[in-house]
Amino acid sequence: MSARERMDPIAGPFGNLSQAYFSSLDTAARGLEPALRGAGRLNLELVSLATRRAQAWLEIPHRLGQCRTPQELAREQLRFWQTAAHDYAEGARRLTVAFGALVLPGLGGAGDGRSGAARRDYITFPEADPALADAPRRDRRAA
Repeated sequence: MSARERMDPIAGPFGNLSQAYFSSLDTAARGLEPALRGAGRLNLELVSLATRRAQAWLEIPHRLGQCRTPQELAREQLRFWQTAAHDYAEGARRLTVAFGALVLPGLGGAGDGRSGAARRDYITFPEADPALADAPRRDRRAA
């Protein structure tokens, strides 16, 4: 009997097991998609900031070569550091926004109750049993 004539899968009894395993992996990947997109955005923002600053450093020789007076040199230095401060401030803002997208509700992130699960206090103590509260106490005194 050839493989085409058989009704059972080619993998035999492991066919259903592998199908269940890979479908659960697919479900997990779909669940992690927002976090992976956030990580990709974070990486993109880091590369963007590094590229802008590397480009500014590589422009220095050309710009300084065009300076003729000490005032122009000081102006170029000031422009370079102002641009650097602006790039780092904007980069930090964009990285903060991208990092905020990584925090998923329910993973210890926001804690604003959007996780769907009710908040639970794990440190609780049972209430005192009223029957034991009325029981007579034995006083132990040292001799």
